Amino acid sequence: MMYSKRHITVRGHNNWMGWLLTPLLLFCLAACVSSGDDNDIVDPTNTDKTSSTKLYIYVYAPQEAQSTRAYEGDVDPITNESSVYSLQIWVFGNTSHNLLGYYASTQPSSLGTLEPYELIQMTIDDAYAETEEASREHVDVYVAANVEDTNCNVELDGQMTQAQLEAALIQKTTADPFGVTAPISQVPENVGLPMSAVLRNQPVTGSAPVLRLDNEGEIAKVQLIRTISKLRFAFSRQTGGETLRVNSIKLNTEMLPMAEYLFMAPGYPYDRHTCHIKSDSGYDTTMPNMLSEVITEIAENEDPVIYAWGYDEASPEVYENRIETAANSGYLTQKYFYLRESDKLISGEIKYQVGNGDEQTVTFTMVDAGGFSRNHVWTVYSYLAEAKLKVIVAEVAPWRQTEKNYDFYNW
Repeated sequence: MMYSKRHITVRGHNNWMGWLLTPLLLFCLAACVSSGDDNDIVDPTNTDKTSSTKLYIYVYAPQEAQSTRAYEGDVDPITNESSVYSLQIWVFGNTSHNLLGYYASTQPSSLGTLEPYELIQMTIDDAYAETEEASREHVDVYVAANVEDTNCNVELDGQMTQAQLEAALIQKTTADPFGVTAPISQVPENVGLPMSAVLRNQPVTGSAPVLRLDNEGEIAKVQLIRTISKLRFAFSRQTGGETLRVNSIKLNTEMLPMAEYLFMAPGYPYDRHTCHIKSDSGYDTTMPNMLSEVITEIAENEDPVIYAWGYDEASPEVYENRIETAANSGYLTQKYFYLRESDKLISGEIKYQVGNGDEQTVTFTMVDAGGFSRNHVWTVYSYLAEAKLKVIVAEVAPWRQTEKNYDFYNW
């Protein structure tokens, strides 16, 4: 769950073996397989066709994607930005679009926190399972994590059609999920950040009662992607200098789309600048203050400039750790906002006061359009110098899972 990095400086008013047929391996796999009455491990040596056939799916937490020229690196997530509290999976025929299987769990998972992946076994349609492998229809797999009415204003169930999933939206209506009306500044407790994934036109190998998604002889994996992005504002002032007060933070009008699709279109995550927004829904024309209250106590430190991106040759991960460590140590004051993705060149303004002086305004602008596509982070760092707020805008994208070594079996 990393971010890769961009920056722009604005001053004053101007920025993740073959198939072993022994029962022993299946018992080993049981340790990392989702449990439940409908999801027990099936012994492939069992020839009783009356038992349900299971399709095995590896679901991966958001991890580092292959870098492109537009990015300079990635960084880890913080706190519970990777936590999975609920999981839903739909499997459809690629050409028939018939629902072949559905899985749902509302139990917190180790996926994304303790483990990089979870092996899910879900009951699959018997008629489909009995079809000869050579003539078996390919499938489309949809996965949604942490998508709830409480955080996304979206309700999904096992009756959804493929067309309905493709059309599912996180959008501003009477509610404004991950918008600027009442910005989300913390990961929703026990709900988490919404994530989704799609695997299209995937062959299914094996025979009843055990099937698996296949990717050229290996087990295919479904990679979750956060559907939103994060905007961080960090502030500091020099020790002993004048006080600093931040009165408001606003995005300019028409920065966030009114609606984005829950699931990505074909092609992601190979192009990290790809958004999937509902273009005919328009963009939010409001410009509310995103701060719930004025920030009157700005942290101070001996040399604020060392926290500016570009100060040295620090890698993106080193820079990110520097900012987080400084904030946790009381040297920076920071504020997060989790927002819908946007294909616009995000810009806005910060209103502040130095000492007892008049209110002043400084603007910030991101580097290029599309940089705020889903699963990205932007950092706007502002520090007081020469009685004015100097602003450095850094892009870090996308989030990724911390790398660990795990045995991976192609069974």
